[in-house]
Amino acid sequence: MTEKIDAILIHKVFGIPIFVVLMWSLFQLTFELGSIPMEWIDMFFVALGVYIKTIFGEGALGSLLADGALSGVGAVVMFLPNIVILFLGIALLETTGYMARVAFLLDGFFHRFGLHGKSFIPLVTGFGCSVPAYMSARTLKNNKDRLITLFIIGFMSCGAKLPVYVLFVGAFFPKEQAGNVLFLIYIAGALVGLLAAKFLKLFVFKGVDEPFVMEMPKYRLPSLKLIWHTVVIKAILYLQKAGTFILAASMLIWFASNYPKYPEIEAAYAQKIELAQSDEAKVSLENEQAKVLLEKSFLAMIGKSTEGLFAPIGLDWKMTVALESGLAAKEVVVSTLGVLYALGAEVDEESEGLLEVIQKEIPFASAVSFIIFVMFYLPCMAASIVFAKESGSYKYLVYLFVFTTLIAWGLSFIGYRIALYM
Repeated sequence: MTEKIDAILIHKVFGIPIFVVLMWSLFQLTFELGSIPMEWIDMFFVALGVYIKTIFGEGALGSLLADGALSGVGAVVMFLPNIVILFLGIALLETTGYMARVAFLLDGFFHRFGLHGKSFIPLVTGFGCSVPAYMSARTLKNNKDRLITLFIIGFMSCGAKLPVYVLFVGAFFPKEQAGNVLFLIYIAGALVGLLAAKFLKLFVFKGVDEPFVMEMPKYRLPSLKLIWHTVVIKAILYLQKAGTFILAASMLIWFASNYPKYPEIEAAYAQKIELAQSDEAKVSLENEQAKVLLEKSFLAMIGKSTEGLFAPIGLDWKMTVALESGLAAKEVVVSTLGVLYALGAEVDEESEGLLEVIQKEIPFASAVSFIIFVMFYLPCMAASIVFAKESGSYKYLVYLFVFTTLIAWGLSFIGYRIALYM
């Protein structure tokens, strides 16, 4: 039976197209199925924010809890269904023994780019999380093969980047095309990773290729207990991060975006709002006040200090701050946007979700640039530390930072310029 299945799945002509179709189907499911509960979760957090403000009022405490904690945590938690579907699909392919065969199937293709067939395992693990991916590169005994693999694992978009992709793809592309766009993002990241590996092999880590030897496991029915354990543990870890680290980060970002206070500006706007003739004029003045105060905040000072580096790729200071916060953890990118774009909005049961706000506030070309930068820049802090340990030296972490930043900036610049003419 194993031989009959292998005759199809690792066929020299049809094997790779079958793998591509399977991965395409997984990303279609990730977006199509995940978008339904995602909307419910988003609505729940918006309603909860309204309820909290009715209890604690519109003052500092109410704003901290609703606009800071809930906006940040809710922006991350609403993508849990997408994360679960992606992890479930990868776990199914791994437990059946199929992923090992894909490593065998891609060995010849990988060698053309200076990679080893065994590199596939850490690379595909990188679609889930970069930390275990870096650790699984230990199976590569040749030091140069291992270093090349370590350098490109970050180009395989981890699960923490998925919320960013789903947010922007959902905001700027039709729903029927969203799954295809998501698939193209992952494939494009992998292809750039292969080209980067070829560059590293030719100019940095030169050496002779080693032969590929691997024991092929038998096909097995998926272990429901193992899959359940894997997916549930990863979902719990994701929620723990949302409820601890991301909660703290969201509250810190709220503080930095609300302070220092400017009583004279607030007093001037309060007078204008009091004299306003209509509710629409009052709302307009309140939003204008929030925008003025935000642009004078600590967060704006930080973002504008580095905005010049990101202006050529179409990113404003808010998007710049979101990217910089993502160096700690990629989920914080979404929570930062959730906090920033929730400020100045009247929060009620008819409030627009984050997707609609992003669609209104960010130009399409800037969104394309932002997605590309997220695809390629340095992994999160935890993954970066593991990379340094697995590579054997912190100097390689410095090289990785420079290498990924240059690629991210250069491709974002190209993507931004192309998108401007679309």
